[in-house]
Amino acid sequence: MSFLRGRRRRRKDESPYQLGIDALIAGDREGAMKHLADAVRLDPRNIDAYVKLGNLLRERGHIRQAIQVHRELLVKRKLTRSVRSEITKNLAMDLAQAENWADVIGSIKALPRAERSDPRVLLLARDAYEALGEYERAVSIHKELLKTGATGEPTLGTYRAHVAFLAHAKGDNMGARAEFRAALKDDPGIVVANLYLGDIAASEEDRERAIAYWMKIVTDKPECAHLVFDRLEKAFFDAGDYGRLMGIYEDVVSRVPSSVHAIIGLSRMLERKGTIDEAIRLAREAIKHEGDTLVGHRHLIELLVRSERHEEAAKAAASLLAQRAGGGGPSCPSCGGALEKPAWRCPACRAWVHVC
Repeated sequence: MSFLRGRRRRRKDESPYQLGIDALIAGDREGAMKHLADAVRLDPRNIDAYVKLGNLLRERGHIRQAIQVHRELLVKRKLTRSVRSEITKNLAMDLAQAENWADVIGSIKALPRAERSDPRVLLLARDAYEALGEYERAVSIHKELLKTGATGEPTLGTYRAHVAFLAHAKGDNMGARAEFRAALKDDPGIVVANLYLGDIAASEEDRERAIAYWMKIVTDKPECAHLVFDRLEKAFFDAGDYGRLMGIYEDVVSRVPSSVHAIIGLSRMLERKGTIDEAIRLAREAIKHEGDTLVGHRHLIELLVRSERHEEAAKAAASLLAQRAGGGGPSCPSCGGALEKPAWRCPACRAWVHVC
């Protein structure tokens, strides 16, 4: 008991700063904020307490207050060079979270040149130039980042494909085409870049070139072929060569038997040929592989309705409702946000994702 009383007494005598550090180590962010706020109130000269308080404010979404704390430290204090650099980096992180990208670049430029090779700084600079549309500078910085051995970062080819996608989304077809081609040159395995090269060709009414790009995915990466099925259907229909799709779907299913979209595509082809029972059989097969998506169930229900098998359609719908309450569709594995278009980075949390 005397030991416990001694522990309590020492705990009571600890400074708010030390209590804040202990809370941080224990993962108690709320307690850490309270103690660190007390610490800076009692000792305004405690720079580390201010810095950590600012970082906690940023983590908890109080960006404006975080920026204010770190800016005031830089303006009002006499700081060593290393401490000033660390605070400037934290300010840059605040500004990045606020998406104030021009000021992020300004903060980075205020750092000594040697500090700008810090992987944290390179990440901020890359994302800032990317957000400002300066893609070549972003790619150049990504190269430097990879040289540092930073983990969790995509290959150069994947990053090039990512910025090409951004350029394409802004309507810069010329810049996007150059970057997609460069991405494939850096890493031929990024065949999904062909998806958007095909889209660019299609937008320029070059149907044959578009089909060639999309078929490159079907041939080289059949597990990603579902991304181009709708595009190919429209292109072959416009070209009057709709029957070619049957062979494409059969080929993909033979190589990737769990390809839901290929099975559904084959089912649609059989429906058009009037082979309804076989089309329904394949639709039921697709459901076995659909995972968290709803495309298989939706196709089966629509097919049964078109075939006037309303009782079976009702049973399929009831089965679907019993299994899940929400919608499907691709989502970010990190934050769960919807991914509306095939992209290399989640627009919500900025985590890197696999396009397929």
